[in-house]
Order: sequence, then C-alpha cells, then structure tokens
Amino acid sequence: DKNHSVQDAGPARTLLLRVYRAALAAVDGRARVRAALAQCRLRGPVRAVAIGKAASAMLAGAFDALSADIEAALLITKRGYGPPSGALPRTECIEAGHPVPDAASLQAGSRLLRFIADAPPGRPWLILISGGASSLAEVLPDGMSLNDLQRMNDWLLASGLAIEEINAVRRRVSRIKGGGLAVHLAGHGAGRVLALLMSDVPGDDPGVIGS
Repeated sequence: DKNHSVQDAGPARTLLLRVYRAALAAVDGRARVRAALAQCRLRGPVRAVAIGKAASAMLAGAFDALSADIEAALLITKRGYGPPSGALPRTECIEAGHPVPDAASLQAGSRLLRFIADAPPGRPWLILISGGASSLAEVLPDGMSLNDLQRMNDWLLASGLAIEEINAVRRRVSRIKGGGLAVHLAGHGAGRVLALLMSDVPGDDPGVIGS
C-alpha cells in the first residue's frame, strides 16, 4: 500500500515471524512427546512403535524422555523422512509410500504385527501416531491385493471426500485400522499401552488420525 511507510512493515513482519515460529513450536513432535512423557511416564523396559510423517521426531522425543527404558522400537515413516543412521538406538526403520501405499507399506504392516508378537508378555507399549500413518502401514484382509488398495486410495484422494469419510472407507479394508492394532496388542499380552497422537485433521478426532 502506497499510503504505508517502509517502517510500518517492520513490526508487522516481526509479528508474523513470531506467530510462525510459535506455530512451529506448537507442532514440534520431539518437544511435544518429550513433554507428554514427563507428565505420564512409562516404566521400562518399554517397546515403542512410531508411525507417520512425524514419526522420527516423535520417537526422538520418546528417547529424550525414556532413554534406556526403551528396549526396542519400530519406526515407520515416509520415504526420505527417516532419521540419520544411528540417530535412534535400538530402532528398526521402514520407509514406505505416501500418500498412496506401496509394497513397503504392506511389508511395514506385516513387520508391525511380528514386532508386537515377538515382545515378551506384559511389556508396556508406547504407540506414536501422526499424519500419514494410514498409507504407511497396512495389513489387508484376505482377497484384497496391493493393486486393489492403490486403486481405492487413488479414487479416495481424488473424490473430494472429507478426511473423515476417506478414513472411514480405509478402516473397512484393514486389519490394523479402526482399533485392529489395539486388539492385536491385547491378544499378545501387552501391558499398559500409552498412545500419543499428533493430529492433522480438523477437530482432532482420535478415530480419524491415522484411521
């Protein structure tokens, strides 16, 4: 605006940068998980699973808080979003497809079930879920192929449906979504399970985050 001086832009820019940095801090996965676990600590040895685009940061926050109490962790995230080699101890990392699942997504889902089944009974679990989890790990029902899954996701993403409606469909064709993973944990004698979720959906409904 020609009626505003150059000096007027200084305070406005400063304010916008402060708002921007505050917003980034508010969704810092590492800091948020670290703070949450300071309030609600798990006693080791703990098994940890982190799935989503923010999974690396969230799991790093868990290690900040629990350190050696985490005896083993499985990290499933988007390709290129994994941590540097050796950054997270005792952690197996799988990178898979997003926003459309791929063969690695099915491998991640299968590995997730084995990781839970191989744990000693009674172990406490920390489950970290963030946006993208729906695509990154999947276990399909009998009779459904990867090609079927990909075609369905392509259609859903182009449909214009709300994320709540998209994830409602995804839950119907999954053995781990919609509470399926919780049933699997209970079936293998898991101890206390603490789930921390970072929302990327309007309304923050836990049933929609990661399906």
